[in-house]
Amino acid sequence: MRNLFWVILLVAVARAQETYKFCAPVDVVSDTACFALQRGDVVSCLSVADSAECAIRLAQGEVDFGVFNAEELLLAYQFYPSNIQPILQLRHKEKQLEEFEFKTVAVIPKDDMTQIELPPGERLKRLRNSGFCHPGFSKSQWLNDYILKYFENKVNPPQCQDDVTIIENEIRNLRNFFGKACRPGEWASDSSFDQQLKRKYPELCALCDNKSNCSYNIKQHHGHIGALQCLTRGNGKVAYAALQYVQEYLGRNSSYQFLCPNGNVLPLSTESPCTWVRQPWSVVAARKDIADSLKSNLFTWIKHPEKEQWKITLRQLIEEDSSAYELEKISMASYLSKGRDIDIENIQTCGKHIRWCTIGDLETNKCKWVAKTAKALGVSPSISCINSNSTFQCLHDIQENRTDIMVIDSNYGFLARNVYGLSTILYSETEMDKNSVTVAVVREPRGDNYPIKSFHDLKNKKACFSEYGGLSWLSFINVARTNNIISPKSCDYPLLVSRLLSGACAPGIKDSDHSRTGVPPDVASKLCSACRSHYNTTSCEANKNNRYYGDVGAMKCIDEGVGDIAFIELTNIHGLVDSETDKYRILCKNGSLAKNAGFKIDEHCALSETIDSEVIGSKRDATQISRTDITLALLKLEDWLGYRVNARRPIHIYGPFNGTLDLLFKDSSAGLVSTSSEKKSVLAYKELLNHVETCSKGSFATTANFIFVALVALYHLLSGHVH
Repeated sequence: MRNLFWVILLVAVARAQETYKFCAPVDVVSDTACFALQRGDVVSCLSVADSAECAIRLAQGEVDFGVFNAEELLLAYQFYPSNIQPILQLRHKEKQLEEFEFKTVAVIPKDDMTQIELPPGERLKRLRNSGFCHPGFSKSQWLNDYILKYFENKVNPPQCQDDVTIIENEIRNLRNFFGKACRPGEWASDSSFDQQLKRKYPELCALCDNKSNCSYNIKQHHGHIGALQCLTRGNGKVAYAALQYVQEYLGRNSSYQFLCPNGNVLPLSTESPCTWVRQPWSVVAARKDIADSLKSNLFTWIKHPEKEQWKITLRQLIEEDSSAYELEKISMASYLSKGRDIDIENIQTCGKHIRWCTIGDLETNKCKWVAKTAKALGVSPSISCINSNSTFQCLHDIQENRTDIMVIDSNYGFLARNVYGLSTILYSETEMDKNSVTVAVVREPRGDNYPIKSFHDLKNKKACFSEYGGLSWLSFINVARTNNIISPKSCDYPLLVSRLLSGACAPGIKDSDHSRTGVPPDVASKLCSACRSHYNTTSCEANKNNRYYGDVGAMKCIDEGVGDIAFIELTNIHGLVDSETDKYRILCKNGSLAKNAGFKIDEHCALSETIDSEVIGSKRDATQISRTDITLALLKLEDWLGYRVNARRPIHIYGPFNGTLDLLFKDSSAGLVSTSSEKKSVLAYKELLNHVETCSKGSFATTANFIFVALVALYHLLSGHVH
């Protein structure tokens, strides 16, 4: 009995001291709040990138609870339908009697047909050529494209046509069904394409107050009041809007009625309006195995914080501008399906899937989360994720039409174009301090006797490149041409460099992945002569078998006295040399040594400063339809999942995924810009590639002309013999 007593006591103490981990997205929960919360020794924070990571950590048992809005919970449900359970509902303090965060409704005028019983769906069909008043699209509201297009897609299901882009197909269908409309805001995320569509389909702006701008005069309330005014003025015969604005603007006006999804109608005075989409409130969700025990504790802590600071902090984090209500035991599926469809794979989209080439399981997993999010947001076409094992395999897969796109480090930009025939779809706008800065580095001598004081001193020296065909190679070629140390008239750069240098390490120069036509063996051998494997044998591979591969490897090459100069991307070696910067000096673009030792240089000294990555795809689609679809879909994803001011994202498309950086996009990405961008770093990248691409094409054309002339001569020669 005594032993049993102690066991019971120990269990009680353990339970009394039980602590919980709160999932804290960095965009929402500050470090200060976490420190204040943890002072109670009951709840601690685990910082995560976004709600996607929060769901993963919950499912893996690494955290105990977190706050999810409806979109975030819907995404979590797609991957973990039974691991996570809603325990508290969070209703806005001004809408505590509302069962849902918002509802969307369709409103039509009351007419003589109201009392006539029509077959199911007949009244919906009679909307044809009736005119449509839509609230429009704006980045300031959280009604996403799926919700804003729900009514029009249900009334007039998409009819897919292959001769136009998905966006134009959508606009054409709307015009053909409703005849005229006011549908303000961006139809497409590319402004020039958006304006092009509005000029081509002016009917969908014909009911607007300002037809040329395709807008309502009243801009507040995200266009919902404008849509209702469009209806009441008789411009259109149906308006789609949020219920709260209908109640504010029309009240119980007997001249109008709700149009239901089944084709029935209800008066505005009804206590139970028929709705099209009902958005559930945000929730606190917990690990299923502790949901019951946590719910009562959590509710007590936030409702009765007394004067304990950690409880006050917890209440602020959870309730913010809301009030918490305990939920009966309910699954995510049951909670979400009260308001909307939850099987997002059933959402039909036009256009061919975007086949995104991914490298490894982690990147493929992030891609799948982004693909599901895109579906839930109403972004089309759909995305499928194709797992590959390397950058070069992905480039080959796109070339062979097995996949469509990937994001590459700008280091592979020349190879993607020259070897695989691919081209840019969108450039990644790089954060200011994360541009790819390429420099030439020499070691500081013991005295003032610098073996290399200018680029002309490279004659018969040995150079170390991070990778053949990469940014460091291209930057060297560019500066060598402008300084006339290699001929600016020839395109055979490997040969010219081999004649200039006594040796080099240019990893990858012997690989078919790095050259379209192959580099002559004697030239390749000379430009590999400085490379070393980890066993001190020659290795020219562009991988870790080559001791001097990559930017870090190129630095080792000069550190170990094998090479005289290294051409590298500065951003990739900072962590390794910051403590020993006085060992190195930069040879600047103008051909002189930097004034001071180290890596602190200005933009005029760097050989190049360009964007860090880009989205590439095939050139094969002559019509450009699928290419435009891909571009617009990616820009729309940026609108919702990129850097947004004061906005939550289910998943941060440019940020880390489950603790890992550089998946799908490099973490240096700040956004996406078009191929016509005039940004300085984009122009610098284009300029770096331009001569080499032009030169390659010119060389190819010259060779082709020579072959043609030779064949003609041979033909006449043989013809002469025949006669």
